[in-house]
Amino acid sequence: MLVYLIDAFNVIHKVPQLKNSAVPRSDFANYISKNNLTGSVTNKVTIVFDGYPVKAQAPSGPYEILYSCDRSADDLIKKKAADYKNKSQLVVVTDDRAICDYMKELKVKLVSVNDFLNKAVKPGKNSEREELSDSLKKEITDVMRKIWDK
Repeated sequence: MLVYLIDAFNVIHKVPQLKNSAVPRSDFANYISKNNLTGSVTNKVTIVFDGYPVKAQAPSGPYEILYSCDRSADDLIKKKAADYKNKSQLVVVTDDRAICDYMKELKVKLVSVNDFLNKAVKPGKNSEREELSDSLKKEITDVMRKIWDK
């Protein structure tokens, strides 16, 4: 299991669909989920936003959402990372230089925003699988059964 700690606005500003969103906070959580950017559903995800919660933009879903309130999101991300016991599970997503430098000191895995976003499903690139015919499914099953029985 991995634990993702995401610098939300650092990522949002690099996603064209989210830059002009009326509700970027909730759209961002949906974008991560829709594009399976954090891999397995067993991975934990914490999204850190600057400022205070905005009720109309409150993300929902399986993610932990944190707001920095009176401090910066950078400070909150650094604190969460420093407090996390198993650093080998932690993955921080940001391009912020100060956060990156701090994570290197902590020996926490860093993922750049571009690398994180490049995991997104690309339209036209295997985003839709071709459905197999029933006869082909049966043929595959028969072949697999013969292999299994050996």
